Formats: sequence, structure tokens, C-alpha cells
Amino acid sequence: MNTSIEMVEVSPRDGLQNEPGFFPTADKLELISRAIAAGSKRIEVASFVHPGRVPQMADAEAVCAGLPKRSRDEVTYIGLTLNKRGALRALETQVHELGAVVCATDGFGTRNQGRTSDETLEDAMEIIRLAKEHGRT
Repeated sequence: MNTSIEMVEVSPRDGLQNEPGFFPTADKLELISRAIAAGSKRIEVASFVHPGRVPQMADAEAVCAGLPKRSRDEVTYIGLTLNKRGALRALETQVHELGAVVCATDGFGTRNQGRTSDETLEDAMEIIRLAKEHGRT
């Protein structure tokens, strides 16, 4: 039995994505720096989604460009992607890993992503394929 767990800090993405008004890029980078200083080893830094649907993530590339320079052994940066377009955007940045979402129900998938659960599974498989093809996980 494994006796350790891995925690993923998601506040730079999930914690901010529904905040009213735009949270400045510099403030997002400060939040990430503070998470690293506090000992976070895995951080979901941004979501590569359509800015019209999630305006708070419109600066995903800028956030990634400003990330503190750290080796993957020090901290792993994760970019959440929902589809091939998002994955291709993420692969142009310095994120180490691509996160993918598979919705458990058609109702949630349709409300959240405009996709059925089967379609989100297909999307996730494509994201994984692209990540591996580009030497990422």
C-alpha cells in the first residue's frame, strides 16, 4: 500500500476562474510564487479554455510565460485543457503536464463543456496522445 499522497494546488486556476472582474496576471504569478514558497510541488497554473467562456483564464499564455523558473523536480506546472485546441495552446508554453477532464454524466458534460461524457473521454484521450507526442504527461 502506498503511504504517501500528492497534493495539487489548484487555486491559480480553479480558485480564480469564477471570480468577478479580471484578476491581473501579475497577481496570479504572485499567488503561484507564494504557493511555491509554502512548499507546493504541483500547481495547476492555468486553464487553456476559450476566453469568452472563462474570462479569468484569458491570460493563460502570459501566466505561463511569467512562471518562476523551476525544474520539474522542484515544482510541476500543470495546464488544464478540455480539448485539442487547448492542448495545442498549452504545449506552446512551459507547463510540464496537461490536465484533462472526463465528465461522469452527460448532463454535467453538456453544461460544463458542451460535450457528452463519451465525447469528453475522447477529448481526454486526444489530449493524452498529444502530451505524450510532445514529451509531456
